[in-house]
Amino acid sequence: MSSSADLYNIPSSPCQSPRPGQKKGRRTRERGKVFWYQKKGAKGIVGLICLVGLFFVFNGFMVFRLQADDEISGEKDVPVRNSSSISVSIKGESKTIGKGKRLRKGTYDRMLALAAHALAENKREPKDLWQELFVPASAWRPCADRRNWNPSEGNNGYILVTANGGINQQRVAVCNAVVIARLLNSTLVIPRFMYSSVWRDVSQFSDIYQEEHFINYLTPDIPIVKELPKELQSLDLEAIGSVVTDVDIGKESKPSFYLKNILPVLLKNRVVHFVGFGNRLAFDPIPFQLQTLRCRCNFHALQFAPKIQETGSLLIQRLRKNGARPGPLDHYLIGPYAENNLQEKLGHAVKASRYLALHLRFEIDMVAHSLCEYGGGEEERKELEAYREIHFPALTLLKKTTKYAPMHFFFMCIIPCM
Repeated sequence: MSSSADLYNIPSSPCQSPRPGQKKGRRTRERGKVFWYQKKGAKGIVGLICLVGLFFVFNGFMVFRLQADDEISGEKDVPVRNSSSISVSIKGESKTIGKGKRLRKGTYDRMLALAAHALAENKREPKDLWQELFVPASAWRPCADRRNWNPSEGNNGYILVTANGGINQQRVAVCNAVVIARLLNSTLVIPRFMYSSVWRDVSQFSDIYQEEHFINYLTPDIPIVKELPKELQSLDLEAIGSVVTDVDIGKESKPSFYLKNILPVLLKNRVVHFVGFGNRLAFDPIPFQLQTLRCRCNFHALQFAPKIQETGSLLIQRLRKNGARPGPLDHYLIGPYAENNLQEKLGHAVKASRYLALHLRFEIDMVAHSLCEYGGGEEERKELEAYREIHFPALTLLKKTTKYAPMHFFFMCIIPCM
């Protein structure tokens, strides 16, 4: 009698060997798996080799293009002469500047080469290159002169400001001081300008702006006085903690900072003196009415003194001598002289005006910071080094600890100063 294991063809013992047909099928499957893995590995290796080859081909192409650009730049010898003793030649790996002085090839060489080639190819300039953006600018309508609040009483104390920097930084500081005076319900004292050893300009507020117009125009917003009351003039503001410098205020601080940190000092001492005050009030976020007040101060309250308006009118007249259309900001900048310019232009042939304005910022602080030399010899070098030790000690340390070859040509050094 056969057992159940025999009926179902199941080996009676685990050690019993499988049949020959089963062994053959298993070997076939194993061979297929090995072949599949080998085939997949070969494809991966081929793909990797292709990627590496493509990388080297692309890299070689880019190097070829760069070398081709350098060769094109060296094909033409384009001299640029500023005087009988200064010349620049774009050719080869370096340029000769002045007497026997050579500079390494760099970004400025490439920029100069591109400019020279553009001139050499005599390309037509775009039609709208010199077009005045009068239509887009005239679409905006002034709104800063509108007021929808009551005048501030200014009874929390007095705000003093001694602004530093150039005329632009001083103007921003004045506008910010007007906003802070309104925010803190205080009275603004006519701002003063810090004397700078760079500009050596002793001009004060009334020398640059129309003081009475400034006071009268902002009266509906804040009270403004020309000096502190006598009982406060004798105070030692630094001793009582009322002097606030740029170190004490973060750049573009929010109005909440002034309400939290400056208002208590103002209420305690009756006066706060901001020294420097460069860009110490944020533009965003700020209440719309305060931002409008800042614009109102900048475009309406700060009117240049008549002598400056007259000089500005002469410059505008020369720039626009061929056009009869006034600019949208002429009235705010030069006041009544804008109408005089328009009357003088009437009857002249209208022709498109073309001019280029360039602000070089060629001042001692910019010159010292650029680490460049401008042909002044040993005397210039000593003067700039002395200034650098005081105002830019980090640059002085850099020159002492690293090898540095200063540039000797005005054209190559003036761009970093801008």
